[in-house]
Amino acid sequence: MTNALTAAVPARPSPLRFRVFLGGQSVSLIGDGLAILAIPLLVLEVSGSPYAAVLAAIPRTVGYLLVGLPAGALVDWLNPRDVMLTMDVVRFAVFLSLAVLAATSHLSVPVILALAFVAAGAGVFFETALTVAVRDLVEPEHLVRTNSLLEAANQGAQIVGPGLVGLLSALWGLQVALLVNACTFAVSFATVLHALGGRDRAGRAPSAPLRQALREVRGDLVRGFRCLRSLRVVLVVTCLQASANLFLAVGYLLVFYLRDTLHLGASAASAVVAAGGVGGVLGTAVALRLGRRMRHETLIALSAACLGTTLAGLGVATSLVPLLVLNLLLGGSTVTAVVLIRTLRQRLVPRELLGRVTATARVAALAASPVGALAGGALTTLHHGDPRPVFLAAGALSVLTTALAWAFGLRGASRPSSGTGQGAAAPAPSAAPVPEAGGTAETP
Repeated sequence: MTNALTAAVPARPSPLRFRVFLGGQSVSLIGDGLAILAIPLLVLEVSGSPYAAVLAAIPRTVGYLLVGLPAGALVDWLNPRDVMLTMDVVRFAVFLSLAVLAATSHLSVPVILALAFVAAGAGVFFETALTVAVRDLVEPEHLVRTNSLLEAANQGAQIVGPGLVGLLSALWGLQVALLVNACTFAVSFATVLHALGGRDRAGRAPSAPLRQALREVRGDLVRGFRCLRSLRVVLVVTCLQASANLFLAVGYLLVFYLRDTLHLGASAASAVVAAGGVGGVLGTAVALRLGRRMRHETLIALSAACLGTTLAGLGVATSLVPLLVLNLLLGGSTVTAVVLIRTLRQRLVPRELLGRVTATARVAALAASPVGALAGGALTTLHHGDPRPVFLAAGALSVLTTALAWAFGLRGASRPSSGTGQGAAAPAPSAAPVPEAGGTAETP
């Protein structure tokens, strides 16, 4: 059974309205960047416990693992614009509450963590709805450009946000930083409402009743898994992304490697880590430029191979300049792959299943990361505190999984249609339609 309520595609906004929409999302991403540092700092200010501050840094990952799959199913039933507006209200309320409670000294660690989990869950719903909204609002040939711009804003926000928290906290206190964080979601709400119009805008698919959507969640998740399994290219890319996250998790050892193994000092370690952020921004430009000229599947494989090679290189580099270059390449190749994988899903997955498939892929990727981090730490301990063999092994295994992904799905995948670059290319023969209970089929 397909969801007729989301089958209609909303009318695309004017270029000016869409630029306003993208600007609002850039501001919203700065809010996400602010939260990266603001929540742990708030916990540390209230408790003075480094352990509690570490706990405050995990709500986002845990929140995605808890609500990611149901969020994908519900977003497919509901109007993505309505979901985005609701989640902006929730996040605004959370950070406004934190700011007020901080100013009145009524905060405790359990309250902070509970509100942080609420904000993280709302962020999961928002990000999933944003993926679907971009699919609705953007012509297929412009998906790479839009995803590149959003990812560039995301990478920039992760650099600007923590620095802005430090500046605002030093000048006016942490509660002001929290208030600014809340305001970023108010800006996002206003721009979504302005760009995507009112509830009764002509051509817009209405949201299903929430009770009906909740009743259908289990069956919708099953249909989402069927779709993922039947679209070989998307399935292979999802497995590749999860394996890449598994191996990339050894990057948590980078600071330890720089400081304790190579004895390069704090300033050198900061420079190497910052190079990864710069590489991430450059990676969006690479995705934008090459994504118009080459098959996305080929670029994803090349990016993943570069990722594995640079991981292995980190295991043999011993001086600052090679480490800077390698981490820059690692950040760039990772983000290039992220942009193109997101675009590939939007291009091949049926519109009414996009939320579920997107959420499933992200949950798989996030679940792999802590497993890789724990394995990397344990293996480093077994090697007497030397992480170099771990970097080498992770890089080699990453290249191997990329080669397998190329052989079993990416090499013979869809070709771009003439005249539109990577526009609305048809799926490969392996991307079979999804049979439904009534004998009908959904095709991208």
